[in-house]
Amino acid sequence: MRALGVLMLHAVVGALQVREIAQDAVGHALESPLRAGLGGWFGHSTPVAEQVHIALAGRGADGYPDRWNVAWYTSSKVGCRVHWGVASVGAALPNVTAAAVSTHYWIWTGEHHSVTIGPLVEGVRYAYEVHCGADSGAAAAASKSTSVGKRFEATFRTRGDGLSISVFGDMGYLGSAARRIIIHIEGLKKNWSAVPTRTTLEGMKDAGEIDMVWHVGDIGYADDSYDHNLVGGNYESVYNGYMNWMQNLTAAVPYMVSPGNHESECHSPWCVVNFLKGKSLSNFTAFNHRFHMPSAESGGVLNMWYSWNYGPAHFVSLNTETDFPGAGEEHRGDSKIFSAGGFRPAGVYMRWLEADLKQAAEDRARGKIGFIIAGGHRTCCKDIPGVEALFAKYGVDLYLSGHIHKYFRSYKSCVPPACESTDASVPSNASTTYVVAGGAGNDEMDYGHRGPTSSGPSVPFATEEMATGVLTLHNASSLQYRLLSSLDRRVLDEFWLKPGSASGTGGEY
Repeated sequence: MRALGVLMLHAVVGALQVREIAQDAVGHALESPLRAGLGGWFGHSTPVAEQVHIALAGRGADGYPDRWNVAWYTSSKVGCRVHWGVASVGAALPNVTAAAVSTHYWIWTGEHHSVTIGPLVEGVRYAYEVHCGADSGAAAAASKSTSVGKRFEATFRTRGDGLSISVFGDMGYLGSAARRIIIHIEGLKKNWSAVPTRTTLEGMKDAGEIDMVWHVGDIGYADDSYDHNLVGGNYESVYNGYMNWMQNLTAAVPYMVSPGNHESECHSPWCVVNFLKGKSLSNFTAFNHRFHMPSAESGGVLNMWYSWNYGPAHFVSLNTETDFPGAGEEHRGDSKIFSAGGFRPAGVYMRWLEADLKQAAEDRARGKIGFIIAGGHRTCCKDIPGVEALFAKYGVDLYLSGHIHKYFRSYKSCVPPACESTDASVPSNASTTYVVAGGAGNDEMDYGHRGPTSSGPSVPFATEEMATGVLTLHNASSLQYRLLSSLDRRVLDEFWLKPGSASGTGGEY
């Protein structure tokens, strides 16, 4: 999809590549000594942790997460630890983690750190701080060679009734007022914004209305950065900016993510002409370094596919991009220039998905959970052959996705107006409800649409208004979904589900 724009821009900015390639070549030669400490020659102080975000982690004896993974970024290599404990005003934090794991994937782009804290107790509010520097251990607070980040607080909740999750896809960074499009190609919009959705999320977090966020792909649109800035390949600066912009939210509630096509690679002219740089940022590399989902706990792979239990439900994060025949990024990324996929041998992903759904169905039969909820970036299931039949076989109640920059809800796997399943193995009474919530706001979506649009009997509601979904798990037999306008928080759509029943009209089972 992006290849045409890349090739067009090559002619405009090709002359700028020589300088950057030379700089990167020098950078490779200097990388090791710089990381060993020569950066101090330039007067750099101990870097401060930025872009802090938490995710559910661990797996207790009951099969539920019992920890958080804490992740963050620093501008250069440095040792860091997390201090944590029960939140109390002014109290020291008694627990100190082992040194965080630190990784990087390209020179000059900083370090990404992560560490797991816990076990944590259900319903308890915790505080945590990231300490980086020569002494990040117990004496860190008094050390001048250590930077102490902001103290964050979050309540650990994974079990029980009444949990609420904000679910959306396709959210960009800021808007055209701050980051205008310079060349309008391939669907890029002159007037766009993600600010209303970001403001809505902050308001819901501050009011205690959401316990978790699930971003089902297309996170920040860093790969569109070259359309905003022709004289600098600022893929990393946009990614960093987005994560700092989200930190007040992502450090306070778990931020779960699924891969989308915009995570596949950097395909700016700078990444294409400087192939070594492009290769380093291809095949979901930045996405898999920055985030840390509970894949090891669920038999998944990196952030590409995984699952977890939460409240009275089992959640499955699908990989809609790679590792199955016909995947959008099966062999090549979004530009069709860089290689992609192959996270596991052929067939492994789909076998994992079926095994995970089968286990969830068995857990429901034993009364351990009430709902099975799946989510992924692309609409299901035309884009993922065979998955609709698996959903029917194991009783998946709800599939949440994005990719299309609007909202609609349907009884069947479809993209309006073509709403009939083409999979003959799917029974006519299959009970999965399909929701597309890809209208959070980005540079490929016009700003300002309002009001519903009708799409036919299989699609009871659709709208192009900027919005985010809120899923509330009231108990094991009652699930509520609301679509909230990002412009004024009006309830645009609402439905309720019981296990095994597709959604009716708004407000009904």
